[in-house]
Amino acid sequence: MERHVRLRCSQLGVTFESVHGPVRALDNLTLETREREFLSIVGPSGCGKTTLLRVLAGTLVPGEGEVSRIPSPSDPNQAVLLVSQERSLFPWMTVLENAAFGCEMQGVPRRQRESRAREHLRRLGFAGRERAYPHELSLGMKQRVAVARCFLSDPAVMLMDEPFAALDCERRLHLQQALLDLWEQNHKTVVFVTHDVEEAILLSDRILVFSRQPGRVVAEVPVRLPRPRASAVTMTEEFLLLKRLVASKLGLYAGWSEVTA
Repeated sequence: MERHVRLRCSQLGVTFESVHGPVRALDNLTLETREREFLSIVGPSGCGKTTLLRVLAGTLVPGEGEVSRIPSPSDPNQAVLLVSQERSLFPWMTVLENAAFGCEMQGVPRRQRESRAREHLRRLGFAGRERAYPHELSLGMKQRVAVARCFLSDPAVMLMDEPFAALDCERRLHLQQALLDLWEQNHKTVVFVTHDVEEAILLSDRILVFSRQPGRVVAEVPVRLPRPRASAVTMTEEFLLLKRLVASKLGLYAGWSEVTA
């Protein structure tokens, strides 16, 4: 079943208490996702990207503003699933059992759910490691298992917090392509946080650029590269122009002049 829901944030504000006083993480943040969209969020470290995902997932209540889940008229499903940076797997379950957990909760028969899980794990580089336990995995490997479980759980919206951040360049490119291939099967709505501008452009339909703390949206960059995509698109002139645009919005290269998309 295709499941679509939009998330709408209105004037969000989040403040944390610290030993040095209050820390403003998000301030007057307003945004809305679109159905079947791959949306990436980029911004400086500490600008509130992970905080936003926690608010969208419902695990953190904002001090100000509100979050609405707007289901499609044809499907009332509003399930939102977060792939976090850590503590995302059950330590007593194998890789295969963790990946298939969402299917198990939905009542999918064991043979069927394990077959689906094995296929997703194979695409994400886990062939032969299905019986390993989380304590035997690196952080990057744990995040890949969490990505597999997220797709298999079939939520309306997937929230991903830098799932490939702990990987080397070669493995990262391979898994970005695997993620693109999985996403092309059903075009789920995804909100993806990353520090990597190239990753954001390769994966996304739209990129939101956050300011420094407290986080606000300072720019929106549409990505009109044709789909389906392959990593070779990163060498095209259009891709490099987009990279320059996003980098300029982030203020990475002060000597670059502004360009428009």
